[in-house]
Amino acid sequence: MSRGNTIQLNYKTEKDPLTGVPVTCLTDNMGNTIHPYFTQPLFSADGSYLLVSSDRTGSWQLYSLELKSGKMLQLTDDANVSPQSASLDGINMIAYYWNGGILKSVELASLKTQELYCTPEGFHPGALCMTADGRYIDFSYSETLKLSSTTGKLYSEMSETLFRRPSSVVMRFDTSDGTVKALWGEREWISHVITSPVDPEIVVFCHEGHWHLVQRTWVIRANTMEVWPIVETKKHLERAGHEFFTKKGRMVTQYGWRETPTSEWKCSDVFINPDGSGMEKFDYYPGPKSMHVQVNSTETFGVADGAYISEDFGDAENVMSLVKYEKGVAKQRILCRHDTSWKTQPSHPHPIFTPDDRYVIFGSDRLGNNNIYMAPASWDDLKDL
Repeated sequence: MSRGNTIQLNYKTEKDPLTGVPVTCLTDNMGNTIHPYFTQPLFSADGSYLLVSSDRTGSWQLYSLELKSGKMLQLTDDANVSPQSASLDGINMIAYYWNGGILKSVELASLKTQELYCTPEGFHPGALCMTADGRYIDFSYSETLKLSSTTGKLYSEMSETLFRRPSSVVMRFDTSDGTVKALWGEREWISHVITSPVDPEIVVFCHEGHWHLVQRTWVIRANTMEVWPIVETKKHLERAGHEFFTKKGRMVTQYGWRETPTSEWKCSDVFINPDGSGMEKFDYYPGPKSMHVQVNSTETFGVADGAYISEDFGDAENVMSLVKYEKGVAKQRILCRHDTSWKTQPSHPHPIFTPDDRYVIFGSDRLGNNNIYMAPASWDDLKDL
């Protein structure tokens, strides 16, 4: 199989055993198929297409999935595609991705590809994000380190990388003329660069590492190169992460606090403007936060791959939930089971709403390989369990 190959997927829908919600498996368990990282733009502007990654050919490649028809078109045929780092310019229908350290683009209609940029030797790139009009592509690159604590277990080397403080730079590539500009850099482990969907000058990055040990979230104003922290946290006693932008341009971060370094965490979702104003905090009861959260276009509901709905609910990490933001509380109702293993980064469900807010897309490896699933996102059709 090569670039331009079309696969016809046959969707399979089953009722969830816990809630009765119809859950559709969009992919066919042929190899692993995932969507790239859930904080990046992945849909076409009209919501018809979703950018996905699959290793069904023996190596990771990018595909466009036409959601209505189930047709999946292979977009790339490269040796070293990064499956989670890609983004889709949904207006101009151009996908941007890393092939090793080379930034490339592919037009979904013509499959025309271009090499745009190459990271410096000794550094590796991070995930791609872009302005709403597709003009600027923002990303980071960080120093590649030889580490001694890697065991093969997920995040085993996180502490060592954090304390080594690799040199990192946040970059901006201009698609109109091919120029590149460094926006910020320091000897800190930088990742998770995201771009505001309403203000092209606002870029967010994070200091990677254990959340309670770092001031994670930072804002850059690209035209002035001003940098400031957002949702400031006290070391050991507060944490914030999984930051993302809403469609309205507000930031959301999953925030936690505790009285002592050994106390249990209390958790919230925090909504805040990039300048630090207008903060709203919605507390989770009775237990910890859900794992990964995204919100709909009106900021009224969220989706999470977890649900601590009661003190005695033992399946918190095995379910998807909808979150209702109201009067300072993040109330949850179980949507369906996901039953993923959590063993690898691609196996994380990383839920997202479709652009029309009607459905939730998520991933799971419960069939052995990673597949993509879809469920209707209707709060009123769910019950408090």
